[in-house]
Amino acid sequence: MRVLITGGTGLIGRHAARALAARGHAVRVLSRRAAPHVPLLRDAPVAYHQGDVRLPDSLPAAFEGCDAVVLSHQFQNFPVENPRRAETFDAVDRLGTLHCVRATQAAGVRRLVYVSGIALNNPNPPHPGIRAKLAAERAVLESGIPSVALRVNVVYASDDKYFSRLARAARWSPLLPILGRGQARCAPVHVDDVARAIALAVERPEVTGLVNVCGPDEVTWRAFMLAVAQAAAPRRRWIVLPIPQPLLMLAGAIGERLPTPLFSRDAVTFITQFDQSCRTGRGCEEAFGFRPQPLAVGLRAAFQRQSPGSAST
Repeated sequence: MRVLITGGTGLIGRHAARALAARGHAVRVLSRRAAPHVPLLRDAPVAYHQGDVRLPDSLPAAFEGCDAVVLSHQFQNFPVENPRRAETFDAVDRLGTLHCVRATQAAGVRRLVYVSGIALNNPNPPHPGIRAKLAAERAVLESGIPSVALRVNVVYASDDKYFSRLARAARWSPLLPILGRGQARCAPVHVDDVARAIALAVERPEVTGLVNVCGPDEVTWRAFMLAVAQAAAPRRRWIVLPIPQPLLMLAGAIGERLPTPLFSRDAVTFITQFDQSCRTGRGCEEAFGFRPQPLAVGLRAAFQRQSPGSAST
C-alpha cells in the first residue's frame, strides 16, 4: 500500500514510518522541511513531501495516489502552546486534522488512521487539548472513509524527548524531580508497540472506531518516573523531589508570557492532572491480536545500558 504519514518526523510518526516500510509499504512522510534530518529513517525507503497541516493548499500533492493516511501530527514543544507561531492544539490538532480529512477525501484515500490520546477516555479538567482532539476524532470518524482513532497512552522510547533525558540524568544524579504529587495514573506504552498498532490499523480496514493503545501495567506518574530511573541506573537509590503544584503554576504563568513559551499553566494541567488510565474500551489485543510488552521489559530495552561485551547478536 502507498501510505502517507503526517507528523512523520516526530517520535510516533518516524517509528510508524519505519515499521510500515519494513512491512513492504511505500511510505511518504509529510514534513514542513523538504529534506528533514531523521536518523531513524536514514536507511529506510521513505519519500518526503513538503507540506504543513495548517496550510491546506500545501497538502493535495502529498495525498494524491495514497491508499492510506496516518495522521500523527503534533505541534513543536507539545504540550506548551505558542500562539504567536500558530503552534496550538486548535491550529494543529483540530484545524490541521480537518484540513487533512478534506485532502484525504479529495484524493480518494481508502483508509484513515488518526493518532489520538487516551485522556479522551476519562473525566479530565477542561483543557484545549481535549477539545481539539475530540473535534479531530469526530472529523476523522465521520469522514465517510473507513477510519480508526488510536487513543495512545504515554509513549516512551530511547529517542523520545522527555524520558530519555530523565534516564541520562539518572545515571549521574540521585535526585529525581517529580512534577506535582505524581499521583495521576497512566499505562505507558513502548513506541514499538504504538508503531505496530498503527501498521495493523493501516492493514485492517475492518477495524474502525476507537482503539486504546496502552501498556499492560497501570502506574502512577511517580512510579513511572522511578521505573525509568531504575531502568537507566539499576544500582542507584533515589531522592524524590516533588515540585508543588502552586510553584509549577507560577512557573507556567511566567513561561507562557515569554516570546517563545517554555512552559504554561495548561501544560502543567496536562502533565500533572490528566487521568490516563486505560480501564475501559477496546484495546490492542481485541482489535489487532497482540498485547503490548510489559513496562519493565520495555524500559529495559529503551534505557538500560549494555555492559561491555554484552551486545546482542
